[in-house]
Amino acid sequence: MTYIGIIVGGVAGFLYWKFVGCTSGACPLTSNKFISIAYGALLGSLLLSTVAGSTTKQGFFGKLFGKDSVKTFININAEELKPMINDPGFVVIDVRTPGEWKSGYISGTDKFIDFHSSDFENQIRELDNSKAYVIYCRSGNRSAKACEIMSKNGFTNLRNLSGGINKWDGEIKKD
Repeated sequence: MTYIGIIVGGVAGFLYWKFVGCTSGACPLTSNKFISIAYGALLGSLLLSTVAGSTTKQGFFGKLFGKDSVKTFININAEELKPMINDPGFVVIDVRTPGEWKSGYISGTDKFIDFHSSDFENQIRELDNSKAYVIYCRSGNRSAKACEIMSKNGFTNLRNLSGGINKWDGEIKKD
């Protein structure tokens, strides 16, 4: 991005010198073509590097070039989850730790896969990627990350329980 900024800034500096610049020689930056180009290149590189560096991989430039146009999963709330719990068309997965599972889980959960386990991605790959999945954790953070990983592995029908089990007001089951 820095090189693009240098080029764009240099061209802008040249164009500024050519069409707007000071012809009297009293303006130190715009009366000299080379200084104007160098100043433009410097500003362009700083500006574009700052914008590119302050965004995520799919932030500003991802949106600009359409990389964010397709969502990898849908966030749902507890009310939206309730009819999906007993729907055979959905597989409900809890991605919390075994200790968290023991403290209680959403009744109707089909699978338990610890997000922090070393073989999490391998366990995900063993699932049928043509099915619809609802993923949840304690707060919705790990499950969102799990959805992103699943999406990268070819899963297309994913839902994340926003707020996780903390926002669940339905039945909690303990073994």
